[in-house]
Amino acid sequence: MEPGPCLWDPPSQQPPSPAITAETTCTLKKLADSFDAETFDWSLTRSHGLFNRCPKEPGSCQQTCGRILSRCKDRVTSFREDIGIRLCVFKLGVTSNPIQRYIDYQKLGFTCMWIIAVSHSIDLIHMLEAALVSEYCKHVGCRNKEGSGGEGALNKKDKAPPPYFMYVTGGRADQNRRVG
Repeated sequence: MEPGPCLWDPPSQQPPSPAITAETTCTLKKLADSFDAETFDWSLTRSHGLFNRCPKEPGSCQQTCGRILSRCKDRVTSFREDIGIRLCVFKLGVTSNPIQRYIDYQKLGFTCMWIIAVSHSIDLIHMLEAALVSEYCKHVGCRNKEGSGGEGALNKKDKAPPPYFMYVTGGRADQNRRVG
């Protein structure tokens, strides 16, 4: 995994789930349209519920696949605990533009997204997604189907250039609208 502009947000600094308004969507859309992963300031999305939880340590690019998977599993568990294990409805996925993907999920009632891994290798990100889906698909609240992972939009003939991001997104099942 390549080091990147990962401004890590400790969970204790996470604000409550943001209200999804036309202004929020407009702000996020502007950020998505100009998104450049190499220079993006992730602090701009915190107040909207989108957090970069990629490793901040400089040596993270030399981690083994096992360590990357273990760290991502820890992040997914922390995400679910942060929302509330029994109430968390969540989905795992990959994207090349996390902001645009989050806008799409907000329309479905999801209120928070954590970026948990980034890589220039689409194969690594797809295997990571498949491994995490395999781990969590039978957990209460998971919206991923068993045996899925790696079949999304990044497989298109004209796919977006790297880097690619692994994320977990979710919301509370007891909110005013259905999640997912």
